[in-house]
Amino acid sequence: MNGACRETVARAVRICHAAGIMGVDGHVSMRDDGDPNVLWINDRHAGRATLTLANVVPVDLRSGARLGDGAEPPSEVHIHLEIYRRRDDVRAVVHAHPTAVLTLSATGTVERPSTSVGTFLPAGGAPVFDSPVLVNSAARGEALANALGAAPAAILRQHGAVTVGRSVEEAVVRMICLEDNARKQAGATRAGGVRFLAGGELATLSVENWGNAVEKFWLFHREEAQRTGALAGMYT
Repeated sequence: MNGACRETVARAVRICHAAGIMGVDGHVSMRDDGDPNVLWINDRHAGRATLTLANVVPVDLRSGARLGDGAEPPSEVHIHLEIYRRRDDVRAVVHAHPTAVLTLSATGTVERPSTSVGTFLPAGGAPVFDSPVLVNSAARGEALANALGAAPAAILRQHGAVTVGRSVEEAVVRMICLEDNARKQAGATRAGGVRFLAGGELATLSVENWGNAVEKFWLFHREEAQRTGALAGMYT
């Protein structure tokens, strides 16, 4: 089946692991290039550091069933299914548990645009799915997708985060930048307080910084993954 989608998802998961935003858990999915009713996602068993193309599996968006035989998708595939069902603009979804994002959410603090890397977020901050539970059912997936709404990211309280994008690259870069923004927001809070970006400044920065941010950040992290050997063995 679609080898290009398998390769894209596998590379994205490896890059997420190399960038420190995906450890033992987490998943990346994308819509099939030719069939928008099929998504590709890393399966529930494969290690994120050693994921191969064979560990990326197809799922039918309408039924939620794994297509063909083999390993099943992760239990939280409902995150991806319900977002795709509501958002025709979304082509890729990332779910991860980055440390700073998770820690900030445990304090009840809303993550807001604090530096240029966070200017893809709305001024009022990333919407919050106010539950730490696994999103392992359709009902929980629906609740999360409703919390996300039309936003580019949502925080799962004391659990992790979800980012979406028009491409796998955009969804991954948003997750990396969400973690960077959370880390800097927390640091600024400890230093005395945060002057959040808003209004005209936010509007300008979101255009000027994000005009080429996806390409720039993706290239950097892909090259770092290659340099450190994090993509080795992906095709075996």
